[in-house]
Amino acid sequence: MKRVNFSYITKLTFDDYVHDHSFALRIIPPETDTQHVISCSLHISPHVSTQQTTDAFGNNVTAGYLKGDHRFLDFEIKGAADIDHSKHRTDYMPCYLYQSQYTKPDEALTNFYESVKSRCTGTVQDRTEFLCDALSDTMEYEKGLTDTSTTSAQAFALKKGVCQDFSHILISLLRMDGIAARYIAGLAFCDGETHSWVEYWTGDHWEGIDPANNCPVSDDYLVISQGRDFRDCSIDRGVMFGRYTRQLQLVRTVLT
Repeated sequence: MKRVNFSYITKLTFDDYVHDHSFALRIIPPETDTQHVISCSLHISPHVSTQQTTDAFGNNVTAGYLKGDHRFLDFEIKGAADIDHSKHRTDYMPCYLYQSQYTKPDEALTNFYESVKSRCTGTVQDRTEFLCDALSDTMEYEKGLTDTSTTSAQAFALKKGVCQDFSHILISLLRMDGIAARYIAGLAFCDGETHSWVEYWTGDHWEGIDPANNCPVSDDYLVISQGRDFRDCSIDRGVMFGRYTRQLQLVRTVLT
């Protein structure tokens, strides 16, 4: 078990005024069998009343509405948690067996799986680690080429991407191999940004693996949200009115 202190700051700036802005934040870490949230405070600016709910995947959702004109939305969490991945989560859902919007493979990704599946043998853990190794040998980590709308097939065509892309591709491969897998968004000891990784179903519990770093998940990883792919885990999502605006985002995370 490891006690961690965490903070996450996002500053959204719009290039023109917006109004009637409805938003949903998946930013408060859930209480699970592998992590106990000791404290967590949320600050939103401009000040707004919010409502707390839980979605179908067990994520904490903070919903709010800003009626008047504004050009920014800032939100920040700070807190502490005990993380213990020697314990196991068992919140299985059958939907994690099936391809989703971001993980649906194209012909190239399917052919890649077909080319390696004869060597993908052993336990679920063995097969997962083999596919993660194969992905690591094929893909290169590089920022700036993909974004939050990039699918597994698009990133695989580039053979380059970031943690989100590595996670989507590994989930796609695992599901092709009949292994249930889910996308995890959270904080880790990385480069000051949010991180993503994968959990796979062993048959009786979830295990975590980080395909971008090709390593098992340890007590240095704090879960914020989970789902079938990035769409289910998006930390901030909103609808607003105003002129066409470009959204600039600044994110800073700390996990110690």
